[in-house]
Amino acid sequence: MWRQRQQHACGGLWLFLCVLLFPSSALAQSSSDMSINAPFQDSFNRLTHAACVTLFHRKGRLGCGTEDRSLHVGKLVYYKGNSNGNNNFPSVNEDFVAVVEEYHLDASTLNTLVQGNSNGYLKGLLFLNSTGIDYNRDKSYYSPAAQSPRGYGTPSAYEWYGNNAYPWNAKGQGLNIYDFYGLPMAYVPDSDVSNELRNAAMNQINKNNNNNNNEEQQEGSSSIVAEFNYYMGPDGINSLECLGWKDQADGKWSPKCLPLGGTSVWATAGSPEPNQDNQNNNNNDDINDDDARRELNNNNNNNNYYYDANNRPVVLVAAGMDASSLFHDLVPGANSAASNILALLMAAKMVGGLGDNVLDKLTYRIAFGFFQGETYGFAGSRSFLRDVAFPGFQCSANDRIVRSVANNDKSEKACLYPLRHSLEFQRLGPIAGMLAVDQVGLPVADGLLYVHNDGQGDGSFGSFMSNVLKYSYTSNFAVSYTSIEDNDNGWPFPPSPLQSLVQLSQGAAGGAVLTGYDYAFTNQVPFHSHLESNQEKQMDLDAIAAAATLLARAALAAAYDGGQYDYETSSQYASQWIGELSSSDETLNILANCLFKDGNCDYLKKYNSMERENDKARTGFSYGSGYPLGTPPNYYVGVYNINYGQPFVQVGDSVYGAYDGDKYGNRGADAFGIQPTLLESAIRGMLNDFLGRGSNLNGGSAQECSKPSDCDNVQYCQKNDDHAVCTGGGKCVCARSHFHLALDEALEAKPGMGTGYFVQSENDNEISAVYTEPYWSNDVGVRVYRDVGQIPGVVTLGVGAVVSGLCVLAAFVLKVGLKKEKMY
Repeated sequence: MWRQRQQHACGGLWLFLCVLLFPSSALAQSSSDMSINAPFQDSFNRLTHAACVTLFHRKGRLGCGTEDRSLHVGKLVYYKGNSNGNNNFPSVNEDFVAVVEEYHLDASTLNTLVQGNSNGYLKGLLFLNSTGIDYNRDKSYYSPAAQSPRGYGTPSAYEWYGNNAYPWNAKGQGLNIYDFYGLPMAYVPDSDVSNELRNAAMNQINKNNNNNNNEEQQEGSSSIVAEFNYYMGPDGINSLECLGWKDQADGKWSPKCLPLGGTSVWATAGSPEPNQDNQNNNNNDDINDDDARRELNNNNNNNNYYYDANNRPVVLVAAGMDASSLFHDLVPGANSAASNILALLMAAKMVGGLGDNVLDKLTYRIAFGFFQGETYGFAGSRSFLRDVAFPGFQCSANDRIVRSVANNDKSEKACLYPLRHSLEFQRLGPIAGMLAVDQVGLPVADGLLYVHNDGQGDGSFGSFMSNVLKYSYTSNFAVSYTSIEDNDNGWPFPPSPLQSLVQLSQGAAGGAVLTGYDYAFTNQVPFHSHLESNQEKQMDLDAIAAAATLLARAALAAAYDGGQYDYETSSQYASQWIGELSSSDETLNILANCLFKDGNCDYLKKYNSMERENDKARTGFSYGSGYPLGTPPNYYVGVYNINYGQPFVQVGDSVYGAYDGDKYGNRGADAFGIQPTLLESAIRGMLNDFLGRGSNLNGGSAQECSKPSDCDNVQYCQKNDDHAVCTGGGKCVCARSHFHLALDEALEAKPGMGTGYFVQSENDNEISAVYTEPYWSNDVGVRVYRDVGQIPGVVTLGVGAVVSGLCVLAAFVLKVGLKKEKMY
């Protein structure tokens, strides 16, 4: 034992001597591992950036990435852009990475760089935050989105209704839908790091110019290089192939991507309609409409789908929740997502303030829909509307309809396959029409919002909604009809959830869209860009407050009117009940801070936290806090998996994305679950709070709570299976809000498999886009470092070899000496 310890001690001694001989760890590293000098070594060596990533769709791919797993490495070279008609393409005869200002992020620059790269030296693009040097920052940039978003030339074109080629996004250049295969790109958001990279790249140009006549000096100089590791799948495949990928070695199903999607949130105002078990026994002779009676009879004959024409028709007030950018880690979406969410939430709060005693007497019901995945093929709204009525959801068999919590007979009904964690949407009546909202944060005209309808003509719901909004106004905002006229290509109306309703109903149901723009999107910020932020251009809270007021009044007017289309009387009625929202409203300003600036704000967290407690009490599942909105907020839809909105069912000890077995319910812990993002969960909690005060506002105050069990004995939530929940506002309220999957209609979870496995639906009509995002390896990213050439590496290798030999020789000599002294 002593000899063994002595040997270890000798080994440690020589290791210590070797370290003394070579104290600098840099000599043992490759020269390419040496980072740029202080103060930004950490920021450079693992560059903080937002990447342009690959997406697959039904017909192919788009986005950026390298052609294979090999690294793309090149010297930083500053690109000055095209000026005065001169092409300033850098003249470089070696591998390089172009460093480009963000105000040059346009089709012209990319075409110049790509076409000028005939020699293949261009290895990547780094776009810099140009704050502080862009003297034209107040002028609008080009938008990377298509001129006809989700329309002509995009993978979603077939999901459009009307004129899908109309250029709503006049400054759009379609970069978001272009395939940059083989060319990695990234944006550097930090202005200080961008400035250092800018200086480094420009200095290298100057150094090259000075060294052109001095080859010896040029060979001895060091270069600052960028290294891209962004392989995201091979070329020539599409999303369905990627989802169905099988490993060649063993033939096992191993998907290489996930669908884009998430969780939509919807809610109703007023008490729930009678449940389907009671309504199935109703006398259908009360139905006057032959088509409605025929629909009802057909559905009663097929118990897999429930639809009751006796239930009141629904006025759906809707908005999209997501946005996009060329760089998916940086999607501020202030105008195209956040302003919509804020206006719709405040409208719901105003409608909910009326109380159930008023809302239950309206001819139509009012519902609110916050749809996820709208940017990528209207995924959320199409999924919801197809399930509700067009054509309506069908569970695979009667015995697949179960309680969402197996041991709770009062829990919501659910379907095991195709999996739906809740069938509450089946209690909705027919959709009478929709009022959507879009981009009201930056109106193009002072004191003016615009209304666009579906072009179905006079006597339609869309025309009625337009007249209601035109007839309504606030103290500082009026509404004008759009100046767009019909043409031979069909009536143009904006990309919004209304497109889904009109297209799926084939024009039978329609509506209108309240916007901040007239014939084209605003140029104040580039649509669906990394610059569409509140920091670049502060959103107009006066306009958002006015939009919320108008949405609430228009929804109430339509519900009161009940299809008579008397817009003057109904508008007057709504204005009497709903006052004007002030831009100084406390809740409005708190939410504005959360949605525009700090997505990790306490207000969203408290609602999300209580929703998690409610779900735990209901299902027994303990969820995490959900994917954060971030600071600054990021409205990219994300991938659809168990941690990001894919509902699941636990059967025994296993979790499934869908289930076609017969063992559900054998254990009391069997239940359905869903883990939404923090924002989606918080919205559900807020909608419950805003809309679920029941009849309580006409009596006493709502009961206070701090945990779910505090609301077990609430008496003001009893009508039609109503029940109370605790909300982040600290009050017991009536449950009004629900989740719904936002997944492309062409896909469904594979039964009997875990989450993350998807197959093509039998009901796929092959018109949807089917966007997916490939899996990334853990080491993708961009590094920037100083490459001092091959000499230090060769010297390090040589010296290391010599030292290693000396260490071996010294160890041998020491061993001989120890044996001679009988110490070994």
